[in-house]
Order: sequence, then structure tokens, then C-alpha cells
Amino acid sequence: MRAGKRTIAAIVAVTGVVTLGGCIDQIYGWHYDRTKTGEIKGTLRVTWVGRDSFLYEPDPVNPLYFKRSDGTVIQPATMYTDGGTIPMALRAIKSYSPWGYAPAFIIHDWLFVMKQCQLPGHEKYNLETAAEVMSEAVKSLMENPKVGAPNKLVHYSMYEGVLSSTARDYWEHGKCNPPGAALERAPSPAKTRSLEAPSTLGGPPVPKAALPSFTITLD
Repeated sequence: MRAGKRTIAAIVAVTGVVTLGGCIDQIYGWHYDRTKTGEIKGTLRVTWVGRDSFLYEPDPVNPLYFKRSDGTVIQPATMYTDGGTIPMALRAIKSYSPWGYAPAFIIHDWLFVMKQCQLPGHEKYNLETAAEVMSEAVKSLMENPKVGAPNKLVHYSMYEGVLSSTARDYWEHGKCNPPGAALERAPSPAKTRSLEAPSTLGGPPVPKAALPSFTITLD
């Protein structure tokens, strides 16, 4: 499972929220209203490196960051991601897209990378906190008129997906995939694509040719 696999990890958790209806409206409405917002700004720059595999690299001038309501700043470094891991059964539904809330997905993915690679500051977060950060970042985007509009059902289902047993297992047991290394895919091994090709002369790695990329900037 890659960096983005924990974003919306369990189809059961998400589709369960979508199909319940009725009194569940009060739950996801309450959750949305109680979720705080923060400041999410900067440039998101992502490069495609393989099927459902992307490399996020901070913009050197205007890096992406999320400032929580308590002042905590989360600023992702270079990492692998697959955006938001939306179950295929939900992709036909409006507002469910692997890149629909891309800045929030990248912020959230970074918390998992910190945990799995034991990076400084990882001890400040657990899965529940990561879910809260996801909720705050998504709501911050939803409240931005340039991005879209509030969708309390989507917001809550994403939060529940982050807290699923699948996401918890990956939080606890996922392996570190540092940039430049072969990209591990779980649960079963598969061929992977690294960002660089080894030199045939025994020298340093030779960069691959330019790959497709896209950029999103939040003011």
C-alpha cells in the first residue's frame, strides 16, 4: 500500500456512510460543524511515475503547507503518493475523486510518511490525530469558494475511511518508501518503478526522461 492508500482506505467504511442515510445526516452534519478549519496554501506539484503512482515535490518558492487552527504547521517534503485512494465503486459519484481534494490528501499522506519513516515530529501524531487533520484540511478546502462548496457527507465519509481497520493496519505496519527507492505496493508484491535508472557505467544514477506532471496553487 502506497502513501495515498490510507487516505480513503476502506470501501466498507465509505460506502456504509453513503448508503445509510436517514439519521446519519445528523452525524455527518455534526462532525462537519465541529471540525475546525485552518490555512492551506502553497503550490502542489506532482509528477506521474507509474500507474497510480506519483511523486510529490515541494515547490522551492511556494511550498504547500497546512496551518491548523492551533498554529501547528504541516509542510510535506518529497514523497510518493497516489492521491486519495477512492474505491472504484465510488468514483462515479460526484465529489469522490483521487485528486478532488488533492492538497488535503497530500497533507494527510505526509503524516503517514512521517510515521513510517520515523521522521522528526512523527511522535506527535496517531491515527486519530491524522484523521482530524484530514477533516480539517478537507473542510478548509470546502470552505474556500475558489475550490467548491461544503459537502458534509463526503467530508464525513473521508474521515471514517481514515479511521478504518485497513488504514489503521497501514499506519501501524506500513513500510517506509523513501523517494528514489523502488516503490513498494501492498498487499502483494509487484513490479515497481523507481525515479531514476541505474547507470550502465557504474556511476551515479541517470535521471529518467521528463514525465507528465501537474501543478495546483492555492492563494
